[in-house]
Amino acid sequence: MIVLLILISLAGCADGRFIAAERERASAEQVSKALSVADEERRIGRTLPEYPDPCRREHRSGVAEGDRLDAALVKTDRALARANGQIRECAGWYDDLRKGIAQ
Repeated sequence: MIVLLILISLAGCADGRFIAAERERASAEQVSKALSVADEERRIGRTLPEYPDPCRREHRSGVAEGDRLDAALVKTDRALARANGQIRECAGWYDDLRKGIAQ
């Protein structure tokens, strides 16, 4: 009877060691996966080109005090068209860049 109780208690203790060992193994696998993801992100970060200077350009309408309203409207419309064209070009560049990384 005593032998049976000892075996039961030892069996219960052994499971705890196996669970702890499994947790350590799983934790080690997660660390290696996280490190590989970090390495891949660093590799991608090194290969990204610089953001194009034309995409950083700001546009001003050039409207001055005393300009006629129709002339001010034309200047503003042209500046807005330049800004929208820049947005389209930079968005296209970025989309092409993302397609290249995803492949």
